[in-house]
Amino acid sequence: MYGFTNMDINPSINSPTRPVEAINYGDHWLDDEISGFTTLVVSGRHTFSRKVNDVDLTGDGNMYLSSKLERRVIEVKFMIKTESIAEYNRQMEQLNIILSKPHQQLYFADYPEAVYTGTVTEIKMEKDTLNDIGTIEIECSDPFAYSNNQLASGTGSSYQFSNEGMNYDQTPETIIFNPSADIASLTVSNDDKKIEINQGITANAKVLIDFNTLDVVINEVSALMNVTLDSNLGDFYIKDGDTIRFSTNGKYEIRYRVKKL
Repeated sequence: MYGFTNMDINPSINSPTRPVEAINYGDHWLDDEISGFTTLVVSGRHTFSRKVNDVDLTGDGNMYLSSKLERRVIEVKFMIKTESIAEYNRQMEQLNIILSKPHQQLYFADYPEAVYTGTVTEIKMEKDTLNDIGTIEIECSDPFAYSNNQLASGTGSSYQFSNEGMNYDQTPETIIFNPSADIASLTVSNDDKKIEINQGITANAKVLIDFNTLDVVINEVSALMNVTLDSNLGDFYIKDGDTIRFSTNGKYEIRYRVKKL
């Protein structure tokens, strides 16, 4: 038996006065916290750029070697209205305090299920007047957005992902497994990818595979030394239709975020 749970509070419950494309940067709704601030339009979320590595041929065209997605740049155009120079200075100072923090999570009111991580690289104002138009430029080193945290849990020796919208290579966040009986070793696999732990594990012990830190922890003690060298900690990719299998029965929790472009 297994179940699926969305771990996050739904952030789409918006203020009735919040603009459609209002931005949340580092857990701050700018339209709510900066008086006179209004998000106008956002660009850069629904496009991507790819850099191609190729070589010239003696004949027509080039030979393709490889390519990669480039960083994403999101631009937020906004309006700010104030009644005095003093108020304008206060609001801009508050805006700068919020946006000066680098590498923050951000999302938008019209699509809160797509969370980016970015850094504000520039704030440009058109006139520096009481009623002004500005642009916030945000560089996302990772061009992908990610869903809120998801949890698949249950008991048994396997779990299949189905219709989760996982279209791009991605690893889970964590896998937690509690074997139902004492075992001499544990293997977690997905098709040709596997993580093999050559260590005795007692019944109900907590086995944590952390794909962010590339570590395996058993009952709060690192067991990385007992993970085989051919294990796929860094490329244990999952996608729709895949089945994660455990070499024994037990209780499992798989936490992941769906990757979006």
